[in-house]
Amino acid sequence: MKIEADRIMYRRANVSDVEVLVDCRIRFLNELYHRPEDSETQVLREALQEYFSEAIPPESFIAWLAEYDGKVVGTGGMVVWQIPGRYGGLESGRAGYILNMYTTPEARGNGICTRLLKELVNEAKSLGITYLHLHASRDGEGIYRKAGFAEPKQPELRLRLE
Repeated sequence: MKIEADRIMYRRANVSDVEVLVDCRIRFLNELYHRPEDSETQVLREALQEYFSEAIPPESFIAWLAEYDGKVVGTGGMVVWQIPGRYGGLESGRAGYILNMYTTPEARGNGICTRLLKELVNEAKSLGITYLHLHASRDGEGIYRKAGFAEPKQPELRLRLE
């Protein structure tokens, strides 16, 4: 399918879009981790359904969609956090985490991720968020760097709890 970039429509997602957000998140994760759908996918699908349904109305999760000929061809999302403030631009304690940046394979190369990211950055600014972060895939790293994302001054560490 040949995509005509000027015919792509962008809009903010709402609770009626939960199923498409779930589908795109699973497609993204399956591509990222080179994983087929299996029994664990259904557990994840149900958890995502619950999360998006609960997080979209209070705007603790904000998503944007790209549509072409009535079909969703891209998604992008942002988790909105409230944490204790700190110096360095996070005095308000409002922060955002960008994720769910996904474009369907047939629509890639049309600037969809760049536009979705721009919409999410604008949303963050309108909410008074002064700090955004994300984890970049190799495919997305250039887009994020071009938008101004850089490595944190301090490393981020993780601990997996069993």
